[in-house]
Amino acid sequence: MAAYHLKIENGKLSFQPERDYRGKILFFVLLAIGIFVVTPMLDLYPDTQWGVMAIGLVSALTALYDFIFHFNVTYIFDQYTRQVYKKIPGLFTRKIMAFEEVYILQVQEDGLLHYALSHKENKYGKSFAISQPFGTNRKSQVRQEQFEMEVLTEIERMIQFSIQ
Repeated sequence: MAAYHLKIENGKLSFQPERDYRGKILFFVLLAIGIFVVTPMLDLYPDTQWGVMAIGLVSALTALYDFIFHFNVTYIFDQYTRQVYKKIPGLFTRKIMAFEEVYILQVQEDGLLHYALSHKENKYGKSFAISQPFGTNRKSQVRQEQFEMEVLTEIERMIQFSIQ
């Protein structure tokens, strides 16, 4: 599935659940560039100019944070070590749980459904979102069905196959 960059090779399943941050990142980058380019050309009071530039800086930092910690997050299900890893490229790869502890949870937040990985012992404790939020419109339902059929079934197959 291209939207999630799903890859299955050498006993590892990997995918990136939050690729939908691209629009948000582009918006904040363009906003920051626009502010940094246009504001110096305007004849503003120095305090106003610094205030507007601060908004540009916050926009740029938001885009950078989302790019590093959300956009490229990869979950890896390793069949040989029977572990699930969370990887942020260039920074770290962290083991989050063993296959025996995995529970796939449907979470409703603000009227939107998304899937998350959670521990079997504490299902409603710390969880890791493995899909973007799905709404109630037709387009979201198609994306949800596509996620369930392509990504979720592969995750469940990987976990079931390694347990037996």
